[in-house]
Amino acid sequence: MSDELLKGFEAEAVAIKRRELTKDEKTAIGEEMLKGALKPNMDRRKRKNAIRTAVESVGRRGSSR
Repeated sequence: MSDELLKGFEAEAVAIKRRELTKDEKTAIGEEMLKGALKPNMDRRKRKNAIRTAVESVGRRGSSR
């Protein structure tokens, strides 16, 4: 079940960003799911914001190196 949820969150992220995700971005979404920031019963807006934050955090981590 968690793989299906992860694929759903990744598909939503692709729709939000309008491009394919990098491996690091997919990992960040999985980490947010494990932390409990992404849940299947979340409000649509909160879920979208959590996904966007996870994907954008990869860019911030990459630029700070």
